[in-house]
Amino acid sequence: MRQWVIIASFILFMPSLVAAPQPQLKNSYPEIYVVKKGDTLWDISAVFLNNPWSWPQLWQKNSYIKNPHLIYPGDRLHLIWVDGKPQLSLKKQLKLSPEMRVVRQPITSLPGYLMLAYVAQDKLISADAVTTQPQILGTSEERGYLSVGDVLWADQSLVPTSQWRVYRLEQDFDRDDSANETANSAIKATISTLKEIADVTVIASDGEMSQLKVDDFQQEIIPNDILLPLLGIDGQADLSFSPTTPPASLSATVLGQISGYSYISNYDVVVLDRGHLDGMVAGQVFELFKQGAQVQGKKGQYHYKNSTLLTESTQLGTIAVAQAMILRPYEYFSLAVVLNNQQPFKPGVVAQAPRL
Repeated sequence: MRQWVIIASFILFMPSLVAAPQPQLKNSYPEIYVVKKGDTLWDISAVFLNNPWSWPQLWQKNSYIKNPHLIYPGDRLHLIWVDGKPQLSLKKQLKLSPEMRVVRQPITSLPGYLMLAYVAQDKLISADAVTTQPQILGTSEERGYLSVGDVLWADQSLVPTSQWRVYRLEQDFDRDDSANETANSAIKATISTLKEIADVTVIASDGEMSQLKVDDFQQEIIPNDILLPLLGIDGQADLSFSPTTPPASLSATVLGQISGYSYISNYDVVVLDRGHLDGMVAGQVFELFKQGAQVQGKKGQYHYKNSTLLTESTQLGTIAVAQAMILRPYEYFSLAVVLNNQQPFKPGVVAQAPRL
């Protein structure tokens, strides 16, 4: 009988283990906040909350705010309480004029330059995709330097007038789960960062190759550079995701910074070794932890690890160094932007669901 009581108690307790974390209001939160030009959802979250990643719960199933991405500069956000829980009430700021109509842009989760640069355009490519994408062959004149208006060739037939962006493969990141997963489910994958080189337009195609005209360039175009379709602001990428808390079971490792720098800081974009097949979703916010120090020696003789000869050591607790929001998940990897970083850190830190 006692065993059934324990099991029943555990079942009743389980919802508290998996329930989403509640918003933690700041001690000095405002009762009214007027949205300013340049604000983001993350900025506004930080005005009200100690844990900005819980921001969606202020409006989730909220009759006052149907869509947080339809908040505009000038709107007034009122913090109210419903059944003992905080919610936001929205009062729209409407300006009517018989002479002109001003189109206001709704706020986004993060600054626009991050959203467009890393969400609307590809920045990573898998090893398999490299073999299928069109690549630069070169110029008929065997020229090394090209300028705007010059013509070059690609190794596939492309649709005339279509626009493409030229990229160069830069840094490789590897994922190998064989040490942590079973032999049947272990994943080994490689993904490469893409450096933007130029924009081109297809001017002709003979069914096997295509002629391209250079529209703009940042660097010399060379044979074997990769071509990907050029997407504009109106592309199909979702720019309206909101900060959310990932499942407690989901974790990842920061493999490195997309630009290849040794140290990572605020607003840097990093590559994580988990993707949408693992449950990564744009907008999820992780806390980043680095390992604590290691201590060696016997009781009374403890010292920080300074020898590789001693096999016994004690690993001290992890240290929170920043948060990171998922910008774009790929199949086995993801891009994330670093937020609230206090000091630069190196790759290898672990991304976990925020601790309460």
